[in-house]
Amino acid sequence: MKKRFIAAAMAVVLLLGLMIGCQKKEEAANDNGEAASEEGENQDAVSGILMSLNSDYWHMIEAGIINGGNKTGIETTVTGPTSESDVTGQVAMIEDQITAGTKGLILAPSDTKAVLPALEKCKEKNIPVVLIDMDLDEANQDLRATFIGTSEYDAGKTVGEYIVENFEPCKIAVIRGLAGLPSHDARANGMRETVEEKGFEVVTEQPADSERGKAVSVAENIMSATPDVKIIYCTNDEMALGAYQAVEGKQLQDSIFVIGFDGAPDALTSIKDGKLGATLAQKPIEMGEKAVEALQTLFEGGTVESNIYTSTTMVDKNNVEEFEADLNEQLKEAESR
Repeated sequence: MKKRFIAAAMAVVLLLGLMIGCQKKEEAANDNGEAASEEGENQDAVSGILMSLNSDYWHMIEAGIINGGNKTGIETTVTGPTSESDVTGQVAMIEDQITAGTKGLILAPSDTKAVLPALEKCKEKNIPVVLIDMDLDEANQDLRATFIGTSEYDAGKTVGEYIVENFEPCKIAVIRGLAGLPSHDARANGMRETVEEKGFEVVTEQPADSERGKAVSVAENIMSATPDVKIIYCTNDEMALGAYQAVEGKQLQDSIFVIGFDGAPDALTSIKDGKLGATLAQKPIEMGEKAVEALQTLFEGGTVESNIYTSTTMVDKNNVEEFEADLNEQLKEAESR
C-alpha cells in the first residue's frame, strides 16, 4: 500500500513537472513568436540578383547591398549566375525569388529584354524593383521603381576625354561585354563619339562577354589584325586585365595602353604595378547601399526619383594610391557591419 502511494505521488509530481514545462515552452514560444512578429514588422526580406558574382565589381555591389541592409534593418540576400552570359540562369533566379515571396528586388539585368516577363510578375504582385548598374529601355521603365548607377554614356565620354587629353590621335580598339548589351553599348559609344571628333580612329569593337579569359584571345586577335593599334579600351576591368595579359604576352606593354571600366581592386593593383594604364572607376558600394535605401523608402510609402546616378572617377598612376585608400576604407566599413 505504501509503495503504491509513493508511486502515485511520484506520478503526480512528474505530471505536474511536465505540465509546468509545457507551459513554460508555450510561453517561450509565444514570446518568441511575438518577437519574430515585431521583428517582421520592421524587416522586409529583399533579394539582390546581380549579373554574376565572378568579379570584384559585383562583389563590391554585393557588399553595398549587405551594408545597406545592416544600416536600414532590412534583411538582404544576394546571388547571381556564375557568368554574365547566363541569361537563362538569372531569369530562373528572379522567378525563384518571386515564388519564395521576396518583398523587394534589386536587379542588375544580364539581358534587359529577357527579364521583362519576370518583372511583369513582380508588378502584378506589387514587388518593387530597383535596377542597378543597367536600366531597361524607356518603353519598359514602368516595370521598375528606379535605376541606380552610372550614366554609362557620360562615363564613356569621360574615358574619351581622358584619351583626348593624354594621347595624340591614334588607332583604338574596343573590347566590350555581350553584343547588344545596352550598358556596354553606351560605354563604348560615349568614348567613340568623343574621340572621333578629335581625329582618333576606332578600328574595331569586339565582344568578350565581360570575361577575362575571353578578352585574352580577343586582344590577341586584334593585335594580329591591327598591329598599329595604340589603345585598347575595355568596357569592364575583367576584360581589361585579360587584354593587358595578351599585350604583355606579346611584349607590347610599352606601345599599347589598356584602359578598363569599373575601378575594381584587381585593376587598381595592376595600375599601381605599372601594368594596366587606367580605369573609369564607378562607385559600386554606393550603388548597393542606395538600392536598399530606395526600397526602404518605398516600403514606408514614400517615392524615389526615376534615376539616381552615382559619380565616376578616372584612375591612373597619378591618383591610384589615394583612390585605393578611400575604397579600402569603404570595404572595411562594409565588412564591419
